[in-house]
Amino acid sequence: MIESITVDPGLEVTLRASVATGEVTARWDDRLGTVDGLPAGVHFGPDASLIEQVAGVDLVVSAASFFQSGPQAAALLVDAVSRHAPELASARAVVDAYGGIGLFAATAVPFEADVWVVETSRAALADARTNLDGREGRSEFVRSEFGRWRPTRGDLRPEVVIADPARTGLGRPGVSAVVRAQPEVLVLVSCDPVSFARDAALLEKEGFRLERCEALDLFPGTHHVEVVSRFVRAGTLAS
Repeated sequence: MIESITVDPGLEVTLRASVATGEVTARWDDRLGTVDGLPAGVHFGPDASLIEQVAGVDLVVSAASFFQSGPQAAALLVDAVSRHAPELASARAVVDAYGGIGLFAATAVPFEADVWVVETSRAALADARTNLDGREGRSEFVRSEFGRWRPTRGDLRPEVVIADPARTGLGRPGVSAVVRAQPEVLVLVSCDPVSFARDAALLEKEGFRLERCEALDLFPGTHHVEVVSRFVRAGTLAS
């Protein structure tokens, strides 16, 4: 338990506590100030991390990596993604776009499937490598904007793309990357209904039909909702 700490004026400190283990991490920009009074058990610094458990899977989350508001919220997203893409159960190749620590790749993708995790954060991608270690399928970790990513010649075509972009959504670059991948199914996790509507219109123009969507209230008492949606590429048998 942290009773009190001393923080330089204006310094932002992010504290994260693991539901699974009780571990605590602290993160701040030490170029902007210092923090005093942290208990001995609090992990901080460039290698600070903790373990969260989602859908029965232990996940390493570094202090510098993005994670959902909590493991319960993450589990609801994993469940929604799995329900919107039953094709995942038999998929041979999957793309986890904006993949972060590999949340969906580690929990919703078959152990034997090939998976690409595309992510810009160096810390999150390092966590994803750890979280996907030991899989039977091939795992590739690409540090890149998803909009710039393209499959390598000879790769299996992914049956499913899971995309969980930032609040700005896929945008034209992200939609173009989905089109290049040519999945049968796209599951889009949108944290802003406005960007979801914008992305849905762009995807429709590129031949991806919206089949269904649902809203998840992961931030009670706020106006924020997550929208999980299923798009099917024209000409496929997915339904």
